Amino acid sequence: MKPLLLHGPAKEASRKKLLEIKEKFTQNNVVVFEEGTDLQVILGGVATQSLFSDERLIVLENPHEDVILNLSLIAYCLSLAIWFDHEVNVKKFPGFEVMFFPEGKEVSIFPFLDLLAAKDKKAFLELQKLKDGGFDIYYFLTMTFYLLRNLVATPKRAPDFVRTKLQRQRKNFTEAKITQLYKDLLEIDFKIKSGLMEIPQAEFLLINRFLEHPIL
Repeated sequence: MKPLLLHGPAKEASRKKLLEIKEKFTQNNVVVFEEGTDLQVILGGVATQSLFSDERLIVLENPHEDVILNLSLIAYCLSLAIWFDHEVNVKKFPGFEVMFFPEGKEVSIFPFLDLLAAKDKKAFLELQKLKDGGFDIYYFLTMTFYLLRNLVATPKRAPDFVRTKLQRQRKNFTEAKITQLYKDLLEIDFKIKSGLMEIPQAEFLLINRFLEHPIL
């Protein structure tokens, strides 16, 4: 696969595209290095992954400049996708297939995540808006995992308003509840991919698990 560069301020659209790319690989063959990951950690991970015979995808999210300068050490033997939540200079990425996501009117996933964190049944209505906007259950699951990770630990570069919001949202969850939700989502994801659960049921359960008073 030709190395891919996804960049631009339309984060929901670019995340959706990245998810589509990930789904071309089995879950165990996708390795994501999140923003702030040290270059040596990435190189060590790449060296380990290159030992396997199956085709593997390396995803770098908002990599630091030192990582960009050493892309030749990363892309030589594995499929590579680089994701930025802003526009970058594409001249730094020769040989990459470039996908640009300009800012525009797009449906945002974040009101849905906020409703989940508030344990609000209006999340069902917001989910329908997202479906009408072309998003699917795999994107909902990915971003809900993202919410749970943020409830555990605030991203290093999160703006103040996000930090404040996460502090407020954490009051709605115990550590045990977050752990259980994570397990529930993994189970839903597994059952969908195994053909053991229909999409409408998965969408319902995803939200219902978060509610203060689940719908029976």
